[in-house]
Amino acid sequence: MRAVLALIVATLLGLGLAETLIVYPFSSQDALAGVALADRLAQAFEGQAEVIGPETAPSLVPPLVVDGGFINPALFLGQVGFANSTGAALLRDAVGADWAVTGELVFEDEAVVLTLYVKGDSSATLTFAAPLDDPSRLLRPATFALAARLGVVPEPASEFDLAGPFGDHVRIVGLIGAGLVDEALAQLEGLKNQGTELLPETAALYQNLTAMLAGEAVADAALAAVASITIEQFDEAQAIGYFEAFREASALPVADVWIGALAASVNDKARAVEALDSASAAYSYGRIARASYRQTNGLEGSSEDIAAVVAGGLDSGVAGLLGLAVVADQGNDRALEKQALQLLARAAPFFPYPFERLSFIAFDEDDGAAAAEVLVVAVELDPASDLYWTNLGWAYYLVGLLPESEDASIRATELDPNQFIARYNLGLVRVVTGRLELALDDYAIAMRFDREVDDEAIVDLENALDLYPDESGIHFALANLYQAEGRRAEAADQYERYLERDDGERPALAATAASRVEALRAPPPPIEIIGGVDVSLGFEGVEASPYHPGEDVFLNFEVTTLGDILPQRIQVTVALVEADGTVVDTSEADIEVPTGAIGFVIDDASVALPEGLSPGTYRLDVTVAADAGRASTETILLAVDGRPELLRQLLGRNIVMQALDAGRSLYDERDLSRPGVLADRLVGELQGAANAAEEALPVVEGGRFEGLSGGELFLQSGVGEIEDFLHFLLAQGTSDITFTFVDAYAQWALDGGPQE
Repeated sequence: MRAVLALIVATLLGLGLAETLIVYPFSSQDALAGVALADRLAQAFEGQAEVIGPETAPSLVPPLVVDGGFINPALFLGQVGFANSTGAALLRDAVGADWAVTGELVFEDEAVVLTLYVKGDSSATLTFAAPLDDPSRLLRPATFALAARLGVVPEPASEFDLAGPFGDHVRIVGLIGAGLVDEALAQLEGLKNQGTELLPETAALYQNLTAMLAGEAVADAALAAVASITIEQFDEAQAIGYFEAFREASALPVADVWIGALAASVNDKARAVEALDSASAAYSYGRIARASYRQTNGLEGSSEDIAAVVAGGLDSGVAGLLGLAVVADQGNDRALEKQALQLLARAAPFFPYPFERLSFIAFDEDDGAAAAEVLVVAVELDPASDLYWTNLGWAYYLVGLLPESEDASIRATELDPNQFIARYNLGLVRVVTGRLELALDDYAIAMRFDREVDDEAIVDLENALDLYPDESGIHFALANLYQAEGRRAEAADQYERYLERDDGERPALAATAASRVEALRAPPPPIEIIGGVDVSLGFEGVEASPYHPGEDVFLNFEVTTLGDILPQRIQVTVALVEADGTVVDTSEADIEVPTGAIGFVIDDASVALPEGLSPGTYRLDVTVAADAGRASTETILLAVDGRPELLRQLLGRNIVMQALDAGRSLYDERDLSRPGVLADRLVGELQGAANAAEEALPVVEGGRFEGLSGGELFLQSGVGEIEDFLHFLLAQGTSDITFTFVDAYAQWALDGGPQE
């Protein structure tokens, strides 16, 4: 079979030896199966090409240096990711490989189907099917079909069983590919501790990763490079060193772009310039990466790089043209950005992003026709995008195609019933076409999902008064939104304009408008707090009186305006007052109220009790205020006693620290009666994790724990160190967070164990 294949390849294709091949993990409902197929497919070509497999490929696409940080071009692929022809092209072009393979594995009723997207000098989409219960049978036909494209003779691809050691291997590959190198190492350690025999390729992964963590030379330079940027103990200098080793060992030019980005992150301009100069000479993406760096740092030469990529046209590749669009956007050069996007749309005709971005530019330029033109393509490419249908509906409205606008907006709401912008669009189309009752229903639905009335929806109705002067219903719809937004006088004006033009055909709406005018012209009803004010420790509602100094006390109460609609914004002030009237502390908050609410519960207003607060009974004056001078104050008494307690402060801040093994919280409100248990429990957690810390943590290099190994650090930490850590945590203003205690403690110790 292999001899016949070699003869066919040599005779019919006449292709030379493929130099570089990158294989991305295949998208799949069964993630293990997708990774397994990609892994075995990559291994089949070892020795025939320089192969980058699924453990390395996902992290290899390099970012562009831009103002304020970095942009990775893979982000523009959206949720679909690399499992398409555009993804394969972007992967190949950004890495500088000769060939890239991505894929999608789909389990259907009676078969499993693998679709490969192959990009090299030419593009191909290859589809294979196998029995539903044996995806491994996809390997042989996929391998030989890809070999015919590359012009090589692969190793025979064998079927696999995910239940055995290969399943363990695939899990490790999947974790590394997802950037979870530390988790992969933990699983590898677990397998070794259990005495599990590793496959040779799994053992090689373990050896390479442990050597990388130790800063030693690594056989798999590509793996070491990408792993060095995804580990928790990320070190830029070490990562640059591994990418330099990768550059020496590989024919791929991508390492230089990574070195440039890493050097830029530590402001090493000389090294960044040197690396990006090398990358720019090798491939188009390197050229645009240098242009982006030069533009961001105000260096000369960016215009020449940009001109070279433009001149390359479609030959600049998907990654180069996408990078060109990013650079143009960063430089606020809309003409260049449109040119780049138009080229990108030709290079990747099934890629929605350039059409999406062109539509936004067209909207910014008030060119509804241009927006509609590109959005028609966008909805064809991604018919499940409620955003594209919403925007197409708006574009059609701008050019006067009202039936088409309505249809597009309906489609958006069918795709996502919560798509309130499409609902606003739908209401607008229906009101200007004389269907006020339907329009009001649409606006009501929109405001149900939109916490605050969309300002643009109001502007659209205001503009519609001029565009469609014969439609009196616009006044009613506009008044309705004004009223919901709390603009009482303007709402009354518009209801009166509706009544002035009323033709008597809608008596119910006329009666509603008249009653609303009367209510809106009258003084607004007072805003009140009803049902009293409840106090708790933190917003989880833990009743813990008397309260202690240093705690965050939260309040829960309901506000109303006696049956009328609440204003959209309410100001809440909480004052902590001594018995003699001295104000100890105040806090203020602006609260957004859902549109149309007539009652609203506020549960996130709080006041912090100072650390040095003396015991006693204090007043809490809770004031709610709104427009038109409306205000109401409720006063309650607050008992304060005792000393500051760390457990109570953690609960008050909603800081949840979890155990390493089970992810359970290490404390809760049941421990309030025994506060001393907190430190003892945390010390026990450190002691229980000492062995793992000895393996995972480096020696502490500075500060109070200098020279201690991970295990020594955990075993020698007592109540005093725990309390110092907790005081430091609270002093940083930490709140509303959940994390693993031992991880945070280890990071604090490695940072020197700083004081407050």
